[in-house]
Amino acid sequence: MIATVARALGSMLIAPIRRRRAPADTPPAGREHYEPTPFAASPEEVRVAAVDIPVVTTPAEGWRGDDWPAPVLAGCDEPLAEGAPDLRGVWRVDRGPLKGHVERIEQAGDRVVITAAGIIHDMYADGTLERGVNDVGEGGVHVSVAARFEDRRLNLYPGDRRVVAVTRYRDGDEMIWRWGPWRNRLRRVDPPTD
Repeated sequence: MIATVARALGSMLIAPIRRRRAPADTPPAGREHYEPTPFAASPEEVRVAAVDIPVVTTPAEGWRGDDWPAPVLAGCDEPLAEGAPDLRGVWRVDRGPLKGHVERIEQAGDRVVITAAGIIHDMYADGTLERGVNDVGEGGVHVSVAARFEDRRLNLYPGDRRVVAVTRYRDGDEMIWRWGPWRNRLRRVDPPTD
């Protein structure tokens, strides 16, 4: 457990160095990545709930380049859980050490799917490790992370730790993403014009 946490932290700390050496990420090409399913007007009117869609994990070989995986929560119309920030969309780091990074965030109910840099982190923000992220992270290191909505933020807690390792929250039209010691400011990416 200690070795896994050490590898994950080491990978997190050198990420900006790798980012500066890599070309900027390419945003997804199809409009389906940018236009989430509209939410039902009330919980009673939900046609497809978040639990109706199977949880996905990162493919063994990951994914690379311009070939973004299809949205996981397409068709899910369950409104966001109370206290959840609306982080849905395609975002690019505009300022910060991970400048150029692009990620897609999907949400429904208390479920969040973050797709970026070859990974797909699909989680329920209910504070449990069992329904959090149990997948590979940066550099292929196994991660086990609990997720919770707190103070209109999505906070991620590795293992049984009580310290927030990653947080995302809105600041007006922008999103702040703190990943370990790194603070990044993201702007929405406009959908492609057809």
